[in-house]
Amino acid sequence: MSSINRTIGLPEATALTMGSVLGSGILILPSYTAELAGPASIVSWILLCLLSIPIAFSFAKLGLKFNHFGGITNFVQHAFGYTWSTLTGWLSFAWGATGNSVAALAGAAYVTEAFHWSREAAYALALAFLIFAFVSNYFGLKISGTVSLILSGVVLILLLVTIAFTFPAVDGESFKPFAPHGVSGIGQACVVIFWAMFGWENITHLVPELKNPKRDVMRSMWISVGVIGIVYILLSLVTVGTHTFGSGEAAAPLTLLMNRGLGIGAGAATAIIACIVCTGTLNAYLASSSRLGYSMGQENKLPSWFAAMNKRQFPYRSGLFLFLVNAGALVVSYAANISVNQLMLIPTTLGIVVYVIASLSCLRLLWTDKKGRIFAFIASVSCLAIVPFSHGYAVVPIIVATGCLCYLGIRARQSRKVSSANLSLKDNFKA
Repeated sequence: MSSINRTIGLPEATALTMGSVLGSGILILPSYTAELAGPASIVSWILLCLLSIPIAFSFAKLGLKFNHFGGITNFVQHAFGYTWSTLTGWLSFAWGATGNSVAALAGAAYVTEAFHWSREAAYALALAFLIFAFVSNYFGLKISGTVSLILSGVVLILLLVTIAFTFPAVDGESFKPFAPHGVSGIGQACVVIFWAMFGWENITHLVPELKNPKRDVMRSMWISVGVIGIVYILLSLVTVGTHTFGSGEAAAPLTLLMNRGLGIGAGAATAIIACIVCTGTLNAYLASSSRLGYSMGQENKLPSWFAAMNKRQFPYRSGLFLFLVNAGALVVSYAANISVNQLMLIPTTLGIVVYVIASLSCLRLLWTDKKGRIFAFIASVSCLAIVPFSHGYAVVPIIVATGCLCYLGIRARQSRKVSSANLSLKDNFKA
C-alpha cells in the first residue's frame, strides 16, 4: 500500500459514493413503485432508506478498519476465510462485469426513446457510455473523482430544483386510497427499491486512496446516506402527489415531472438526467470494481494478469476486462433481444448474494462493538429478507460460484505439483 498515492479528498469520496448509489433507479423506480403499492410506496422508500443506514455504516466501518483495495472481500476473508472471500470476490466482480451494461443501456434507452431514435442508436449510445467511463478512469482516479463530483452535483441540483418547483402541484387527493394493494404491495415495492440501494460497498474499495481516511470515510458515508435518502423520499412524494405514474404520456416519469416543474421540453429533460446519472454511475462503479479485480489478482483469487496498474494508478487490465465483458453483454442483449428489465435481474441477484455474505461478515467482525453489532444485525436481517424474491435468477450466482470453486481447485492442484517437484529436487540434491 505504500506505493499508492492518496489523491481522493472528501468531496471526491462523497461524489464517488453518491455516484454509485444514485444511479439508474431514479429514472424509473419512483413511478414503478407507486404502481406496485400506490401512495404507500412512500413507506417503502422510507424503509429502504432507513435500512441503507446500517448497511452503509457497517461497510464503511470495516472498510476503514482494514484499509484494503479488496473492500468487502477482504473483511469476508477475516470473518469466514479465504474460500468465502474468493467466492465473494468472484460474485462481486461478476456483478461489476454485468451491472454496468444494464446502467448504460437503461440510460441510453431513456435518451433514445425521448428523441425517437432507433434501437441500434440506443445500443451505440450505451457503448459510448461504457467507453467514456473507461477513458475517465484510465486517466486517474483524481480525474475520475472530479468527473463524479461534477456529475453528482449537476444531477442533484436538477433533481432538487425539479422537486421544489413541482411541490406546489402536490394534491392531497392523490394520496387516497393510501395503500390500495395492502402490505404485499409495500413489500413488492421494497424488493424493487433494493436495486436503487446498491453501491454502498464501493467506498470500501477506495479507502486506500483517500487523503484522510479516518476523517473522510465516515463523513462521506453519512453525507451520501442523508442526501440520497432525502432525494429519494422527496422524489417519491412528488411522484405520488402529482400522480406521475401509470401514465403513457411520457417515456419516463422524470420527464413529466421536469416538464411540469421547470417547463423544460420532455426530450431535453430526459436526455440531461439520463446522461448525467448513467455516466456518474458507470464512472464510480468502474473505479471500484477495477480495484477489486486488481486486489484479487494480487492475492491469486483471480489470475495475476489482473494485478497491473498504469502510471496513473488505474488497474487498466481489470478495467479493460470489465469494459469488454459489459460490451459483450450489450451485444448479447441486442442479438437475443433481451430487455433491460431482464438483464437487470442478473447483477441484482449477484448483488443480493454479495450483500448477504458481506452483512453476515460485518455481524461477526463487529460483534464486540455494540453500535456496530446492532447495525450489522439489522443489515443482515434486511438482506436475508430479500433473498426469497430473487430465486428466479439463482442460477447466475450458482454458475459464478462453480467457476470460482473450479479455479480454486485448479490452483490447489498446481500448488501441490509445484510442492512435490520442489520436494523431489531436494531429495535428489541430498542424494
